[in-house]
Amino acid sequence: MSWQSTVYNRLRIRKDQKRIILDKTGVLLHQIFIEYLKAKEVNFVFSNSLPEILVETASNDNRLIITQLIRLPNSLSNDIDVTIYDYKLLPIDIEYPLFQTLNTDRLIDLLCFYSDSGKTNLITESNIQNELAASSKHQNQIACANLKDQILALLQPTINHYDEILELGRLWGKYVYLCHEVEINPDEMLLKTIDENTEKAVLNDYLKHSFHASSNNLKTVNKIRSYVKQKNESKIALICFDGMGVAEWKLLEEYLSPLGLIFSEKYLFALIPTITSISRSAIYYGSCESVYSLVSINEEKQFNDYFKNRFCRFYREGEIKNDDSVLGVDFVSVIYNIFDELAHKTELPPGEQTKTIYFKNVLSYLEKSRIKDELLLLKRLGYSMFFCSDHGCVVAQGNGQKIDKYLIEQSCKRSTLMNESDLANSYDANQYAIPFVSDKIALLAKGRTMFASNTETKISHGGITLDELIVPFVEILN
Repeated sequence: MSWQSTVYNRLRIRKDQKRIILDKTGVLLHQIFIEYLKAKEVNFVFSNSLPEILVETASNDNRLIITQLIRLPNSLSNDIDVTIYDYKLLPIDIEYPLFQTLNTDRLIDLLCFYSDSGKTNLITESNIQNELAASSKHQNQIACANLKDQILALLQPTINHYDEILELGRLWGKYVYLCHEVEINPDEMLLKTIDENTEKAVLNDYLKHSFHASSNNLKTVNKIRSYVKQKNESKIALICFDGMGVAEWKLLEEYLSPLGLIFSEKYLFALIPTITSISRSAIYYGSCESVYSLVSINEEKQFNDYFKNRFCRFYREGEIKNDDSVLGVDFVSVIYNIFDELAHKTELPPGEQTKTIYFKNVLSYLEKSRIKDELLLLKRLGYSMFFCSDHGCVVAQGNGQKIDKYLIEQSCKRSTLMNESDLANSYDANQYAIPFVSDKIALLAKGRTMFASNTETKISHGGITLDELIVPFVEILN
């Protein structure tokens, strides 16, 4: 029996029943219990307004009223059944003072874990941290399975639109990070199916029309600066985390959770090849064409020219030390290289297929960094903040091929930008025609391989897997 069912039965909830329940726990107002009530077709309403409750009790509707008001007038209990739902009535044994230390989500995690596992032991001060860790892992395992089902449903029968690729990227990145959290490898068949479908869609030019989307409904990283400009905020901070894919964002989001920031997320296409000199330049130049022929990159000058009526200034990690560091600056742009640098520095054992070691390195670095302090300072000073990225990364295995230097304009281990040439056909690689640039192609290592020795395993980027291609764009709402 689920914990929802136990609560439902203990409270003797019935359809079309007029009564009031004072919920002291927050559990009855949680989405999981709300969905259970809906499935049971219970007629209910939530209200924390006494006048609304009085109107509801006087109506002819037989509805269950759930409230978190501390108390109700004594006279009301003469007219309607009033039940107080306290922690003591929860279907779990916890030392009472510990309830006060748990928010509703953690409490729900424990309820789900104990209900699904059949555990009945008392939760005490000495074991609560272990139980919380186990319950969180249990919820992540459930979330992993649900995400897998959502991904498979989206792949049936096939990808038909670029929005579906973006949604796949969101789901896949979240799935990859949750797999890391519960210490399992992503499903190999799912990975293979996703890579095949993404590769087919990209090489068949499904992404081309995404570049025509408006700035308000942006789909590509080159529209970020125009989106931010349209916001017309007096003080703006654009924070670029170089190399942050969706899975990396989920790690950062969890790390920043104690700050209480409210995030509004969008997911965008990086430019192909997914390398900094192309895709990050696209963010600051606002172009999906000129960045393929830049000789000298000056992102700060481009931003100053675009926001010419604002005082703009670029910063690197550690340069925002106090209020004086941004005194008089209207537009702050900070570039954090933590993800990209650690991706390239992380050493992987031969045959390693996950980002586990890399994620641990990133988290270790974050915990020693001042990134939280810098973000909080910008927030306190009233900057409207946006997080962005230029590309993600992937674990790649060497394919034994090496691209001749005279063919290369720009390259990394996963891809090479080059002029269109018959010589490209001499490599066992995919060719991607750059949209709106007639004479250039990207030569892409197939699957999750790279142009390197067969014995080499590295975290790299430049290709078209969802891990590299889909990046977050996050607006902080508070």
